[in-house]
Amino acid sequence: METIQIERRQAEPIITDSLIKDILDGEAIYPKQHQAVLRHEKKTDDVVGSSSLQSLILWYLSRIVLKPLDDRQYYVFTGEPGLHIETNNNFSGDLMIYQRGQIALFDNHYFDTPPLVNVEIDVEIDNTTVSDYEYMQRKTSHLLRFGVQRVIWVLSFSKQVIMAEPEKDCLVIDWHKDIELFNGLIFNIPGYFAEEGLAFGL
Repeated sequence: METIQIERRQAEPIITDSLIKDILDGEAIYPKQHQAVLRHEKKTDDVVGSSSLQSLILWYLSRIVLKPLDDRQYYVFTGEPGLHIETNNNFSGDLMIYQRGQIALFDNHYFDTPPLVNVEIDVEIDNTTVSDYEYMQRKTSHLLRFGVQRVIWVLSFSKQVIMAEPEKDCLVIDWHKDIELFNGLIFNIPGYFAEEGLAFGL
């Protein structure tokens, strides 16, 4: 009896939605090490989660606005809320500040109303098709055109803060300086670490 040999092919890796960080001009933007997930060298949680430094910076910025802001006037959302800008442009953010009354309906879809402030902590994307600089520039441009009043990038590796507002020159600020987050509320990341006796590494 003839034996039939069946060729077994290794399944092609499937890119899942859980690995997509943003949709920028119709192009999926992935975390820096997403290829390692496709090669089964890492798990999805290994590349989409925040580092301990990023987590503490987000907690610090959240604390700055949550304490003094009147929660009857503002919402402060963290945990990468999704923002639907338009067709082919869906973004996530690390911290978004909204004024109450801006959002008419809360449902199971991304926000489709521009926040007053959008904060991003670090850029950790796959650079196969887009550089960090181009990604930041294009995403910021979309956010401002959408109606966001202040876009802030906190970059731990270069120890800089980039701030963009409509009709103004983009500012690149040394993060050792006091910087306004929103409504007169100031942050200084190295100052906070020093005050708390905390150490950080890159």
